[in-house]
Amino acid sequence: MKFIKKSLAAIAVISALGVSASANATLTNWYIDTDGPGLNDAKYLVQDYIDLIGTAYVHNTFTSATTFTFNESGLFQAPSADGGTISGGVDFTKIINASFIGTGTGTVGGLLTFNPGGTLTVKNSSSATIAVFNLLSGDANLAAGTVLPNGAVSLVFEATSMLPGYFFDSSMTDIEPLVGTPGAAVLGFVTTNVIPRQGTVPTSLTGLYNASFDPDVTDPVVANDTTDLYLSNNGQFRMQVPEPASLALLGLGLVGLASRRRIAK
Repeated sequence: MKFIKKSLAAIAVISALGVSASANATLTNWYIDTDGPGLNDAKYLVQDYIDLIGTAYVHNTFTSATTFTFNESGLFQAPSADGGTISGGVDFTKIINASFIGTGTGTVGGLLTFNPGGTLTVKNSSSATIAVFNLLSGDANLAAGTVLPNGAVSLVFEATSMLPGYFFDSSMTDIEPLVGTPGAAVLGFVTTNVIPRQGTVPTSLTGLYNASFDPDVTDPVVANDTTDLYLSNNGQFRMQVPEPASLALLGLGLVGLASRRRIAK
């Protein structure tokens, strides 16, 4: 994800948030109910993180020989937890899905910066939206002489809506009431490994892109590692709760949670 960067995934991460690290505690042994209240009502134990996999399409527009703006669309799934696989670890009966839409700027071989206001939409396997996150900040380092991320991409999200009955802390307390509470927020963090792919970008990604941006792109779009990027992403989804209860963090990533912005009390 430069997700979900780019999911639920996507769902760790930080550096400009400013919330004291000592004021927050990364949750262990927390729970997710992948189909929500009712139905089988099974809450799955997550010892540390949920795994994230997905792909993204990035369209770059050069503003000079070395600078560019970009639009991005990404699709992700969270099929397992704690480094397990479909056949081991935590095996979800219902898979959580996510889509990401974001914009930003970059310098060839330098820094990639996401604009605030991107959106991470999290859905259950029935395609019902269960949470929406607003992008606060994000960045990545680019490989020398290229527009391709060199390793991890990190994003910070704030929840703007969430359905009850899906995400719970270690005491089985639903975290949904934290969303919109004065002086509190739910944040998502994501850091993913990004690998460039070749070939034609799937229409699932270009369709999501065209539904979000104008002007549209015309299929087929072939990845060229310059103006049109087709990327694979993998990462994790973590949860963090502040102490005392002033904020809850929902995160995705490989490098853990940190602090980036001071939440107004």
